[in-house]
Amino acid sequence: MYHATKWTLEGWGGSTAFELKTLGIGLKLIEPEGMKTDFLHKIVWLPVTFVPQSHLWTEQQKNLLESSNVEIESKIIEKENGIMELTQKKQREGHAAGDTLIDGGFGVHTHQPRRKGARIRLFSKRASAALIAATAAAITFFPVAATAAGGERQEQEEGGLLRAGNGPGPAANGPGPGCNIIPPLASIGTKVDISQFPPADSLTNPDLAGPVQLLKSGKFDIPIDELTTVNIPAGTPRGTITLPLFKGAVNTPSGLKPMWYIILDAGDQAEAERLGVNFSKKLHNAGDAARPATLRSDGTFLFESGVVDFSPDRQLQAGSKERPFPPSIAQPGSVGDANYSPLVNVGGIVYDAPVIAAAVEDTYINFPNGNPNYSLVHDQVVAIDPVNRTVTLSLINGYSFGKPVFYISTESSDPTVSAIEGNTFAPRLRRIETGVDDIDRSAVERIFIATNGASEGGCQNPQRQGLGAALLDGHRPNNTFGGVPTTATDYSPVWDANVYEWTDEAIRKGYRGLLTEEFRILKMARDGYITGPNGAPYGSFGPVIVCGVAARLN
Repeated sequence: MYHATKWTLEGWGGSTAFELKTLGIGLKLIEPEGMKTDFLHKIVWLPVTFVPQSHLWTEQQKNLLESSNVEIESKIIEKENGIMELTQKKQREGHAAGDTLIDGGFGVHTHQPRRKGARIRLFSKRASAALIAATAAAITFFPVAATAAGGERQEQEEGGLLRAGNGPGPAANGPGPGCNIIPPLASIGTKVDISQFPPADSLTNPDLAGPVQLLKSGKFDIPIDELTTVNIPAGTPRGTITLPLFKGAVNTPSGLKPMWYIILDAGDQAEAERLGVNFSKKLHNAGDAARPATLRSDGTFLFESGVVDFSPDRQLQAGSKERPFPPSIAQPGSVGDANYSPLVNVGGIVYDAPVIAAAVEDTYINFPNGNPNYSLVHDQVVAIDPVNRTVTLSLINGYSFGKPVFYISTESSDPTVSAIEGNTFAPRLRRIETGVDDIDRSAVERIFIATNGASEGGCQNPQRQGLGAALLDGHRPNNTFGGVPTTATDYSPVWDANVYEWTDEAIRKGYRGLLTEEFRILKMARDGYITGPNGAPYGSFGPVIVCGVAARLN
């Protein structure tokens, strides 16, 4: 127990030192190896306010403490170099930098902004008996919950609720039919081998049935063109897309700073084809929700203003098991200032160009092999390579007109939505008009999001859908989009959130299920089986979410 309490400080110091190094801040942890004190005798007799549940200790435990007689010569050891080496080794082995166990086992990161150049020292020349006793009791009586989803989500001991932390979370290629939309082999149910089937019609005409890679600029770890003809096992590969990374610049009060961004959509068809991104005719209606920029001689953007702070810790927790939405805790992991928007007007063309890393130089965000520092990059980043100008992002499952799609979520106009989506809160997006769908002045298309879809059984439930399910199991909610490229011409990466709730009657009668098509959802609203949240009239919920659609899967 004594050594466990010391490792609490050592583990925190080591992980924090690694992350602060990227900001030019040093951290030293100086502690006693051991000393002759009487804390082992006093620990049992501390008041209950210091030692939770100490009344449960047995006489055998008390006698053991009374008989202990530890005499170790005290010495001071400076541990900065060793901690740094150990932490870097752990990160190379796949452990996320900054993870620590707090409040009963939550996986959270401790990226707090600190004054550049400051040096932090922790001195522990004489340990406090009360502190050691309290820490030891907490370790003894509050067991740590098991890590889930690659260390990005962990279970809360009290209530069994998940709290989401930094990073993209579980993969698109999930463990069951409720968290995996990759289509099966087309030969299922026939007596012939898949090798005898012709190529999908979509490979010659993307408007026809079959898989379609929409973001031509990207490289997928899942073979999109081969879906329905090859078997993709769950979990391998993860479900990512690697895109070109652009290094532009932004004007700030302290001068020009780097601006790291990607391009997912363009409002001009010829420009969209040149870049290998989606065309959206609606983007020209973005108005002043799009921030201005100019084109530099190297082809990158010079933004007039607008930066993103990636330092906050993303935190998200369900309201309760019975009613997970709205969440009880919702804090986005990145926040844009009042001028920031992913929509950018450059010479009259509006681009969807989300910022995915802080305004720092290359060396600070160089994580080509993964495990990035999420205080400097977007939560959907899996790996970032500023040397080769690429970034790998997590793909998310969804549907459009009954067809499964992969998409990338980058921003929203609401902090709670951004906490749920794991994207950047961009207040400037509130200038977008919602509730107008496909009229001439519209900049949006609709996204349909259930609050209380089926969640029982988690990923093994093929009817799983909705925010409640996502908040309880940590996987994505299987949202349904309106038109996407190749299925409709009204596509926009700016999605008007139509949030709906199944009525008690619909649930009682067993009508609740997975809805994957816009007009099926609208029919359910017309027939009274779904409403807005808390029985409100069905319609636009207010926030917009910026999501570039990357691929249609069949």
